[in-house]
Amino acid sequence: MNFSFAKMAGIVVAMIATVIPANATLTLTQAAISDGFTLSTFVSGYSAQYGPLAQGISSNGQVITGSLLNTKIYVFDDVDGQKLSNAVNSVSYTCITGNCNFAMATAGSQVYGAQLQGGVYEKFNSDGTFAPIASLQAAGLRDNLGMWGNPVNGHIISASTQGLVDIDPVAGTFRVIVPNIFPDGVTVSPDGTIAYVENGGTIQSYNIATGALLHTYATGHSPDGTGVISSNNNLNGDVIVNNNDGTVGLLDPTKANGDPSQFVIIANNGTRGDFVSPDLNNGTLFLSQTDQVARLSCGPDCSIGGVPSTTPEPASWALFGAGLVSVECLRRRVNRRA
Repeated sequence: MNFSFAKMAGIVVAMIATVIPANATLTLTQAAISDGFTLSTFVSGYSAQYGPLAQGISSNGQVITGSLLNTKIYVFDDVDGQKLSNAVNSVSYTCITGNCNFAMATAGSQVYGAQLQGGVYEKFNSDGTFAPIASLQAAGLRDNLGMWGNPVNGHIISASTQGLVDIDPVAGTFRVIVPNIFPDGVTVSPDGTIAYVENGGTIQSYNIATGALLHTYATGHSPDGTGVISSNNNLNGDVIVNNNDGTVGLLDPTKANGDPSQFVIIANNGTRGDFVSPDLNNGTLFLSQTDQVARLSCGPDCSIGGVPSTTPEPASWALFGAGLVSVECLRRRVNRRA
């Protein structure tokens, strides 16, 4: 028999995809699985309304996140299946706002963040320590809720106490995009031109350069954090929406309001969803839940909140390695029979 090595590899990779465990609570729909989505757990083992809420990727590839659970900044290796106790470092901090969990963003390979609802903007070191961006602090700019790194210019698009703002963290300057709106979750399109925000129970899109409101999407599912997909397939440009009602949705911004396919649920049975953050190491998306941080992948050559990556998500590494060994063994057996 003359088997193709590439064909055998494809079979094994397909088998691997079917056995990657989904999250025990938040569960993908069958349609989402068919579209190539997978779900795993990055960190769990706590029970609080505000565990780790947002994440940043440091220059050494580790994950920085904060937790109001015990007012600590944690640093994790970027692998799945962890508990808070698995952190490689933790740094205690003092609450300075009424809601002192951290919003975070990675911009220009640097992690930034701020305590919610009035915190100063901070620059994080790879060990989890941080210091204020002095010029922004002096200018009186304070964070309100979500923020996201612009993948094109390294700026931060943030829901601040002055409205939606565009921050140049290196220069220490900012520009108000839209005054007097105070959204929750924030994300930026891969081309750096559009901000998607949760505002008043809807998802709105704004032109970052002009501040013009482009569209309002009523999803009906208490939306919060969002992330835009960049891919070479039909998911390109769609927006992942983490909902407060325990679901995760997929928004197609090209569809008209009233079209039932404009917004579909791709995962349910979760706890309260909040912010999301891109894992720029591999193109996956961190989804905050009450009891865990889940990880959503949209498959090969597909990224959520960043540039498409061919690097397997952490849950896949061990199985992928085992699969390659199986392929090699099968190839040798076939060659011996030939």
